[in-house]
Amino acid sequence: MSHTQKSARELAINSLRNSIPSNIWKDNEDKITDLKLRILKHPLFQHDIISLLKNKSFNLIQIQKIHLEYEHSIVEIFTDALLMAQFQAKQLDSYLYPTMKMLPRFLIAFNINDEFGLVSEHNNYENTPLNSHFCLFNKVLADLGISTNKQRQEYIYSSEAINLRVFLENTYSNYIKVIVALAIAEQQVITFSPPLKQAVKDLEIDVECGYYDVHGTTADETTAAADDLHEEDLWLLLNHALHVFSFHDVESIAFQYCDLWNSFWNKMKEI
Repeated sequence: MSHTQKSARELAINSLRNSIPSNIWKDNEDKITDLKLRILKHPLFQHDIISLLKNKSFNLIQIQKIHLEYEHSIVEIFTDALLMAQFQAKQLDSYLYPTMKMLPRFLIAFNINDEFGLVSEHNNYENTPLNSHFCLFNKVLADLGISTNKQRQEYIYSSEAINLRVFLENTYSNYIKVIVALAIAEQQVITFSPPLKQAVKDLEIDVECGYYDVHGTTADETTAAADDLHEEDLWLLLNHALHVFSFHDVESIAFQYCDLWNSFWNKMKEI
């Protein structure tokens, strides 16, 4: 992230903090910190498929299926969810004050720009729609031998993949619900992208650039990824608005979505 982008992001975060009383921010922060710790203890984030993917346990056909299922579950609709979160920030105007929606919309824009291929950590990528993450994932499918719409159209998705997709889509009408689902999705991406990358690499497919280069964390200097920053921003948005929504709903959405992802990876293990 460039210095200018970093400064703009920091200003947006500070604006969020300063837009509500400090005692409310702190109370929300305590609840979110506890929730995040409980989420990371969920079986999803210790799933044994992680080590299996890293240790050549799947053949080409299985990796093809896993990627088709993963595309349907999250990759194809991830920008839809981000755009809906940005749109539904309008709900904050009536809860707090007019123009409040502009603060989260500005912060969400960093994630959207990344997804659309407008932001890159290095100079490896031109700002073109073909470098949007969904298009880069499509290139992975092609590298795996899935290059026609017919192959996609004839593929029968698992109920686990369908359930994940429907669950996320059903959060679109509620700002806080779509934000918490996206935060879980980002954590899932951070956890499962490295093992998926290794599984594809083990098939002698180049993963040094493209989709698996732009997914991961800023701590990994070998990639152009910033998923950890995007996840952090989503939790900050929850921190900012938690007090005007139901914390019970936030908990429920978070753990339901974790359960569905865990069921998905259980299915992928046996695919």
